[in-house]
Amino acid sequence: MLDREYHYFKTHESDLIERYNGKFIAIVDEEVVGVFDSELTAYQEMKKKYGLGKFLLQHCVPSKDRVIQRYHSRVAFG
Repeated sequence: MLDREYHYFKTHESDLIERYNGKFIAIVDEEVVGVFDSELTAYQEMKKKYGLGKFLLQHCVPSKDRVIQRYHSRVAFG
């Protein structure tokens, strides 16, 4: 779903962390489209601009400081 955006982040991780250290970035179509101080602000603004499921939010911190969150949904379409 957001594989391209995540791949972009992982490929450019060191450069992005150096440039945006401590910030939350929004990635759409392999491009940084927003830089924010808070995750909540990033989420609200990107949701309004792009809609849910269209952007990736990533905290730009070295991997040793990163918290990984995974969300799962039990949705079935029939």
